[in-house]
Amino acid sequence: MLQDRHFIPLKPELYNDFGCPECGTHGPEGVRTMVLGKQTAAEYRCGHCGLAFVRDLPAGFTIDMPLAWRLSDKHPYLPEEGWVEDWPAYPDYQVPKTSRYNVQRKVFRTCKRIIILNTIDHLYGHVLLKLFNAQHYLDHHPDIGVVVMVPRMFEWLVPDGVAESWVFDIKLKEAWGWNNGIDQFVQEQWDRYDEIYLARGYSHPEFTKIDIERFTRVKPFNLADYGNAPRSVTFVTRRDRLWYPSAFAKFIHRVQRKLGLVPITGAWLQDRLIARTIRRIRRRYPDVRFTVVGLGKQGGIGMGIEDLRTLHMDEGTEKTWCMAYAKSQVVVGVHGSNMILPTSHAAGCVEVLPYDRYGNMVQDISVRYDDRMQLFMYRFLDEFAEPADVARHIVSMFKDYETYRVDNRVNIF
Repeated sequence: MLQDRHFIPLKPELYNDFGCPECGTHGPEGVRTMVLGKQTAAEYRCGHCGLAFVRDLPAGFTIDMPLAWRLSDKHPYLPEEGWVEDWPAYPDYQVPKTSRYNVQRKVFRTCKRIIILNTIDHLYGHVLLKLFNAQHYLDHHPDIGVVVMVPRMFEWLVPDGVAESWVFDIKLKEAWGWNNGIDQFVQEQWDRYDEIYLARGYSHPEFTKIDIERFTRVKPFNLADYGNAPRSVTFVTRRDRLWYPSAFAKFIHRVQRKLGLVPITGAWLQDRLIARTIRRIRRRYPDVRFTVVGLGKQGGIGMGIEDLRTLHMDEGTEKTWCMAYAKSQVVVGVHGSNMILPTSHAAGCVEVLPYDRYGNMVQDISVRYDDRMQLFMYRFLDEFAEPADVARHIVSMFKDYETYRVDNRVNIF
């Protein structure tokens, strides 16, 4: 089988480059692969102590801290260092689901050697980040067919060139749990192939190497046009993680949610902050075009705004939003997975960064540049930043861009 650190062997040999969690004997016998939905694991048996156990395969968000557990009673074996979820102990994993989620196997090219990229996850951003791994395998291993396991709502992002896509009509929240139906479907495909690998599914790909147009079919903003294209700013909003004017406003919003009340004040305050930011930018650049996207009701920000918010997502809306990002010099939003596609297409961004997300800084930003332009094009502000602060940065990104570009990209060796 292929020896490559970006490939995890599954068939005819199952990955076993580790020690038994009970006695430490290296190279336990691989019994079978288990694709449970979000989790891709495998069953093993130790040839020395006889332990039968299941272990996470080193892919996706468990790549460095895999969990193992005893097959007989799900007793966990945790890594010596670091924290890892004991996911088999969660209620959603106690009673396996049997639904196949109306899975469709779509074959574009028949292959006997394949690598499976499992993008199923309960978090929107995680699905995107894992899906971007497809480009590496398509470009560097054209002799091996890429098979993408993908939720239906992300099917439109599957790039051309994959051998197959296994499309599951599964909601994000349903990916959290033990899904026997998914595993059964995968097992039924096993005999079709002579050689099977699992893609690593790295959670933080190098975005300067990602060609986002291959996924969204939308050409991103060309930095060469920055000073000539119409000035455009897009605000990316969400209702579950807001831009708050103060710590007190954030506290009140959270209390409302705890009490089961509809927390409309938080979204209303966010709209006020956006409106004030727009007014300040217009004082300097009256010609700037403003767009607002996100899950929410339209209206409430002001006149002259293209409001593309909606409560009902579909593929058409996603593409329309991507086209808005691709026309924008700047996108503005609160840290989160909602910023991955905007920053993949726009020239730069201003992000409001909550205090509890400092450890995740830049993980949601599709950094498109590998030089000092990173520092100019990606700005991060305090959780309770004032509209004046956000506007000041955006004005600078228009006003100072050409001087910064010449100093850091032209007048250098």
